[in-house]
Amino acid sequence: MCLYIDRFNPPYEGLIRKVMARCSETGISLSAAASCIDHLKGFGLSENDSCDMAMVLGGDGTILRGLGFFKNLNVPVLGINAGQLGFLASAEKTGVVEAIERVARGEYIIETTPVLRGEMPTDKALTAVNDFSVNRSMIGGILHFDLFVGDARVASIAGDGVVVSTPFGSTAYSLSCGGPILDPGLPAMLVVAICPHSLSLRPLVVPDDQVISIRIGQLRSTGPVVSADGVPSGTLKTGEILRITKGTGSCMTVRFADEPGYYSRLGLKLGWGVRG
Repeated sequence: MCLYIDRFNPPYEGLIRKVMARCSETGISLSAAASCIDHLKGFGLSENDSCDMAMVLGGDGTILRGLGFFKNLNVPVLGINAGQLGFLASAEKTGVVEAIERVARGEYIIETTPVLRGEMPTDKALTAVNDFSVNRSMIGGILHFDLFVGDARVASIAGDGVVVSTPFGSTAYSLSCGGPILDPGLPAMLVVAICPHSLSLRPLVVPDDQVISIRIGQLRSTGPVVSADGVPSGTLKTGEILRITKGTGSCMTVRFADEPGYYSRLGLKLGWGVRG
């Protein structure tokens, strides 16, 4: 098993040592991910990304980055919530010992999650687990852009930008922008405008075999920023196009059969359907 943590906000030392001790007791070999070896080498862990499973200790942001990191390595990720919300986690930090024991006994299942591919005008390819966003520059004024699905222009939009999300990511940025919650098993992409200057522009659910294109209109100043899962990844100029499609491969998440399911977590973690 490979351990992945947030280098800038690592979990407390006691939790890491608890993980190490229980892995040793259950016969699980534990290593450290290359991206966080500088912090974990003080615990005597060796660097090795070639593992059968990865454990991510942290909040949803750390788990999301871990999913992206291990996606290219074809390694399933067990998320342990050591942060705040923990919507993506399979266990809380208080249950980490039991989670390790169940992994050692093979009592888990693997869920797969599709990803998005974004193609920049420079032919630079980006990957996102949750979403891509195009956000106006703070000094650029309102952003004008055209939205295409396939060859059809759907809308000319003026606003702060747009989010294109997977169903898995529909509980993240797009939800904050007023988008719907999609079952993560749906073969779809979600398009949600950010603060559109329009009363009629609503979120759009698109089949995942389509190509979503965002063409930037005339800019007054600095161009908008393209972010993949919240990480700034480039900017766009007037007339340039970001193309988004379903990506190749998928992320793998370790789940336990008796943990709260997706719809239960909506209430437990996000308060969906809870009366005030």
